Amino acid sequence: MGRFGKKRIGLLTPAGNTTIEDDFARWMPDSLRLHVNRLFTGSPRNPNTPEGLLTGLQEMGDAVEEPARLLGTAKVDVIAFGCTGGSFLNGPGYDREITEKISAAAGGAKAVTAAGAVTDALKELGVRKIAVCTPYPEELNERLRSFYTAAGFDIVSFAYEDGGIPQDSVADARETALRMALGVDTPEAEAILISCTAFEGAGESVELIEDLTGKPVVTSNQATFWACLRALGVSEHIPGTGRLMAEGVAV
Repeated sequence: MGRFGKKRIGLLTPAGNTTIEDDFARWMPDSLRLHVNRLFTGSPRNPNTPEGLLTGLQEMGDAVEEPARLLGTAKVDVIAFGCTGGSFLNGPGYDREITEKISAAAGGAKAVTAAGAVTDALKELGVRKIAVCTPYPEELNERLRSFYTAAGFDIVSFAYEDGGIPQDSVADARETALRMALGVDTPEAEAILISCTAFEGAGESVELIEDLTGKPVVTSNQATFWACLRALGVSEHIPGTGRLMAEGVAV
């Protein structure tokens, strides 16, 4: 715990991803403080190819100890690995491998991953049949399906946009998130998952999508933030985060 009794969240985010830290900063209650460090990769690559993306995700996990160690010097109470694909990349149990690395490197701080947080959030909501939308290429979508199916979920509908999420404006990003979420919804789906911590506009669209579909919505950033609060024993209601935190966090 930091000065003046404020608990501290540490966030590890892919170098070019500002979306998750923007979402965390918007949701952060006054009782907490946020500290951010970048995840890095070690080899030159083209992230716009599936091979380059998968290599980069692997390298972030392989090299997570040093950024976690540096973040640990801020005396954070919990550290979030803010990359969904990077934490489900190698199948069941890989997310736990990452949390163990982070915790050890950061001097024992609690740790959560985006992929693990999504799993826990969906279970907290009591759903099994999910509709999923992503901005991933198919090579990464295959790994997502495998990870969440192994976690006990039935993916009843799936949609993706390989080209990523429009970055021209916040309005365009929100429109894309809304369009994809409504498009992937089916009558049998019990919840909608919007995967990717860099999915611009998703975090700001949760409650609108829930209102239009009547179903809970889980996003990577919302679930990761929820998991951090739960790890800290913080039960505050966070406006704008949908049903997952509608009445505060169950701790």
